Amino acid sequence: MEVTMPCLNDTLERPGNTKHVPQVAAVHGLIRRVVPDQADLFRLQLCSTCPGSHGFFAITANSSTLHIRGTSGVELASGFHWFLKHFAHCSVSWDLTGGVQVNSTQFTLEGLAAMEANGTVMVERAVPFSFYQNVVTMSYSMAFWDWDRWEAELDWMALQGINMPLMPLGMEALQVTTFTALGLQPNQLDDFFPGPAFLAWGRMGNIQGYAGPLPPAYMAKQLELAKRVVGRMRQLGMTPIYPAFAGFIPRALAELYPEAAVTPASNWCHFPPGYCCPMLLDPSDPLFAKVGATYISTLRAHLGWDTASYYIADSFNEMKPASDTAEYLSGVSASVFAGMTAADPNATWVMQAWLFFSDSRFWQPAQIMALLSGVPKGRLVLLDLFAEEHPIWSRTAGLYGHPFIWCMLHNFGGNLEMYGALPAVAEGLLAAMTAHPDNLIGVGMAPEGIEHNPAVYEFMAEMAYKGRAAAAASPGGLSEWFKGYAQRRYAAAGPLPSVAAAAVDGAWQLLARSVYSCRDKMHNTVADIPTSRPGLNGAEIVGWGLGPHLWYSVGDVVAAWGLLLQAAAAAPVLPGNSSAFVYDMLDVSRELMSKIAGRFWADAVEAYKAGNSAGLRASGLHLLNLLAAMDQLLGSHKGFMLGPAIARARAYALDSDCSSCGKAELVTGGADSRAMVSEAGSSVLVERSNAGSIADVQQTAAVGGLKASSEADSSRSSFDSDATVTLATGNNVNSGRIVYSHAQRQLQEQQQQRLQREQLAQFYEWNLRTQLTIWGTSSAAGDSEVSDYANKEWSGLVGTFYLPRWRAWLQRLETDLLLGRPYDAAAWRLEVLQMTYQWINTGSTVSTSSDDGDWGMDAREEFEQLLERYPVLPQQPVGDAVQLSTVMYEHYGRLLTPTKLAAMAPSPPAAAITTTSNSSKT
Repeated sequence: MEVTMPCLNDTLERPGNTKHVPQVAAVHGLIRRVVPDQADLFRLQLCSTCPGSHGFFAITANSSTLHIRGTSGVELASGFHWFLKHFAHCSVSWDLTGGVQVNSTQFTLEGLAAMEANGTVMVERAVPFSFYQNVVTMSYSMAFWDWDRWEAELDWMALQGINMPLMPLGMEALQVTTFTALGLQPNQLDDFFPGPAFLAWGRMGNIQGYAGPLPPAYMAKQLELAKRVVGRMRQLGMTPIYPAFAGFIPRALAELYPEAAVTPASNWCHFPPGYCCPMLLDPSDPLFAKVGATYISTLRAHLGWDTASYYIADSFNEMKPASDTAEYLSGVSASVFAGMTAADPNATWVMQAWLFFSDSRFWQPAQIMALLSGVPKGRLVLLDLFAEEHPIWSRTAGLYGHPFIWCMLHNFGGNLEMYGALPAVAEGLLAAMTAHPDNLIGVGMAPEGIEHNPAVYEFMAEMAYKGRAAAAASPGGLSEWFKGYAQRRYAAAGPLPSVAAAAVDGAWQLLARSVYSCRDKMHNTVADIPTSRPGLNGAEIVGWGLGPHLWYSVGDVVAAWGLLLQAAAAAPVLPGNSSAFVYDMLDVSRELMSKIAGRFWADAVEAYKAGNSAGLRASGLHLLNLLAAMDQLLGSHKGFMLGPAIARARAYALDSDCSSCGKAELVTGGADSRAMVSEAGSSVLVERSNAGSIADVQQTAAVGGLKASSEADSSRSSFDSDATVTLATGNNVNSGRIVYSHAQRQLQEQQQQRLQREQLAQFYEWNLRTQLTIWGTSSAAGDSEVSDYANKEWSGLVGTFYLPRWRAWLQRLETDLLLGRPYDAAAWRLEVLQMTYQWINTGSTVSTSSDDGDWGMDAREEFEQLLERYPVLPQQPVGDAVQLSTVMYEHYGRLLTPTKLAAMAPSPPAAAITTTSNSSKT
């Protein structure tokens, strides 16, 4: 049936009107990247938005083409995606979770004719905006993305209807320009910016300088990427949200302006003095508005202007303000906003409402209203960040009338867990839309980490369109949605036999009502036993909100696992042609194996407390064997591997312009750690002694980074290219003057640049390894309050870090029983801390020894030695995923019933607990 669409003929592509042509061209490019063989079937047309409408897209088919009309480039892309999902039964998710799943048979003339009979399909927005990202997503998932990965993400955003994304790139380079304009030198910011994997928390004032200094090469590359990303966002019709100045300044600026009123921010997670408590400018100080305005002017000078201006800033993220008075709180918000509007009169401030949840004792109604009152209504947009579990709008009368966006947070730290609170999403969003139709302006997805649970994000993206939340919240609505999802998720496998199709549908119905229907309102900051720090009780194991989370019927998930394996047996084309199928099958396998590990741990603890050495060894072996099997299983799909993540981090350095690398000092630490200092082709290896306490370990190991300055080596920049030159070299072994020909000089410079890039690559890898494990450091907690917060059940991480950590703990328990000594939690904490830093710095939990090296070696030899620092992890999947999953199902699936542990198949010999090195290259 034809649907009437007012304003549909009022096109923006009239002859002579080329203002929006780039949007059409950008979407054509997107379509060609997704379905290159079918791209010519699509005809796109931009339309004006009707009065009272938030935007729409419309799809019409005839015998040879598909016409998509929409009110922006994003709506055109959304219309294309809607056709793929609901008519062609195809799927697009992140590449690591399955990627593009297209069944070419759906694009036949017969298929187009069938759709033509349905007439025009029109879908309208329920709210103007679809928001995307958390302010920490950039650090957990995007820190080392190059343009290829950003382009794919921008395509994904547009397909999901996202028209208001954060634009997180380039802030530090812009701040360098801002602070140098105020009188600082670039090297005075070395203790201000954290390392690449921790920038988000520096921006929010939680930390400063940790895991840094930030290399100039990284800042320069991020700014260049920002220009490309912003350009593509604008081409697609998106409205970027830029990071803004929130009031935090370097120590050096506070010293340069001694009259400025500054106070240290509160200490987040008890970081030591060197890394905590950035200086926060008093909102009434004139310098506050000056810095804010200078930053915005710098940003716009580099990135240009948008039709609408949105900036995000958070001054009190998980930190207490200096005062709870209305005068102070309203003054802070007024000053932040004044800094924005001084340079951009049209600025709108975007603020996370997370603080009202994370410290609800402080943020009572009076304090919330005071903070919000400093900004005129309509110029402040609140992100109700965790609305699916703990909505702020419902206890603040809809954020007291300010515009707000209802967000699903869903993920913490990029942890891997099959999880969703989808009934709460549909019901909660519908309630908010009904209660506050005037100031609820958007639907958002704000995960801390991405590239997991693709069904959740596809579901959430659809909630921004009229009728979708109501349909999903209705009886049977979620089941109906997952029926369609199951039908399209594995499209690359082509039409399935009925038996396989029924098994796939059955599996997803079980998953929909179990893992994706959580209602317990618990933080899903998950750390199941495999990724937990070993200990005898929950208090010793869990960290900063971390802990196992079980809310679903395990029997449902076991049954879903079995059905997926049945589908693979009935249709081998499923695992053969669909990466998405393999990903989902392994995700279910991983989920359940992770839960089973908890049983083995509990049995080991019980045996230890009873003094039962044999029981401890049997249970410990079950746990270690499971972890080894999990590592092998996960290595059969790229979505569950550490190697590709490290490779991407390293690649971010290898194509960097090392003219901005400058002089470099690679500083690492830990028990039996080494620090390498490289300058002008000479090197020094300084061995540090073994630490004897947690404080000693922290002092040497909690610092790491590439100390870099933008100063060029003057001995290299002034040479005539045709001349024979003289270079002065010197070190602790010899000194003198060596004459180099032009060719020799070029060779030495190439070797030096190669060395600098390798140092940079290792610094980026060090940052990633640090985030995945220890995360931070603490002067109060003994090591780090946020240790393991960003844990991942990845092949390579399980095998080289989590498994050896559990093995060492089991060895300690076994020795306790043998010697009759009591359990020493403090000694174990020190041991695991030393193991962690060893893994961060070398890729192995086992300490290795080597001599101090040749202090007089050249750059080539130094580079070759650097290559020995980290093991090479697999970057391509290995093994038959279906076969491995089948073995795991047969061996472990039945343990998720009350079957006794003794019923397990025989385990390998006890020697498996012996310590082995995992530092060899693969």
